[in-house]
Amino acid sequence: MSIHPEQQLHLQSTPVKEAITLPCGHRVLDEKQVHYCQYIQDPLIQEMMLPKDQEGKVRPFTHEDEFEFIIVHQSCELSFSACLYELSRAIQAIQAKNLEIAIKQVDRCRDWILLAARQLAILVDHLSVDDFAYFRTYLAPASGAESIRFRLVEITSGIGPDRKYVQHRGMDFGFKAFLNRDPMDGIGRPKTNWWTKQMEEQSQKPSLASAFFDLCGGTSPVLLESLFEKEALYLSLAQALMRYEQAILAVRKVHLNAAIKHISESQGTGHTDGVQYLQSVLNTARCFPELEKVSGLSL
Repeated sequence: MSIHPEQQLHLQSTPVKEAITLPCGHRVLDEKQVHYCQYIQDPLIQEMMLPKDQEGKVRPFTHEDEFEFIIVHQSCELSFSACLYELSRAIQAIQAKNLEIAIKQVDRCRDWILLAARQLAILVDHLSVDDFAYFRTYLAPASGAESIRFRLVEITSGIGPDRKYVQHRGMDFGFKAFLNRDPMDGIGRPKTNWWTKQMEEQSQKPSLASAFFDLCGGTSPVLLESLFEKEALYLSLAQALMRYEQAILAVRKVHLNAAIKHISESQGTGHTDGVQYLQSVLNTARCFPELEKVSGLSL
């Protein structure tokens, strides 16, 4: 297609804007334009991938697989963040009785949690026992149990402070009681208090479980079965909650399998008994135990 002489004259008279090179290496016409690397905060991502010492300073990788270890756990934290975002939307939808929307949001939560489970499974598949043992000492006493986001997922889903959570060294603990033990000196004693102000504040807010059972008018199996027979959407939402519970258990199972493979029966990095602790949590901790008593909704 030919260009009209007047158009050609205009193009020739328009000053050519010089491209600018950004820190990421891309050349753009305007340093303030929306740019992908800035939008996703690429410099921060690059910095986050590097291992840090006790003072927060970048240190060399202790092993070539430590990079994968860090990336997988950071990916899980992002999945937990996304789950928390969708949980808040699901709770709002339940409170507004928008059950079709609530079901979609709960299924989104399930997908984010399953993504975390698949990410953790990468370590189980790829990381050998000897390789993990090589750099495990550099992690101690840190533990995945310190993940604030996953703890917030548990609380926001329905594991309240007093909910039965784990049997540890012959004692039964509620959720908050187990996490809220003071750090102590000595082998096998907690080095970190895992209950935080943020968890306490979240535990005072409605959870997915409390919103659902408030909607239903109670937790009695007889009441719920009668309600589910009459209200199809209530039953569909209950089924979505159980699918989500299964996703939470999938994360716990992968974590347990990783402990069985990498640390066997030895003490966990966070002072727990490793395999025994994780097995107990898997058997005990539930977000919606009331639904397991309803016909057709068992795990």
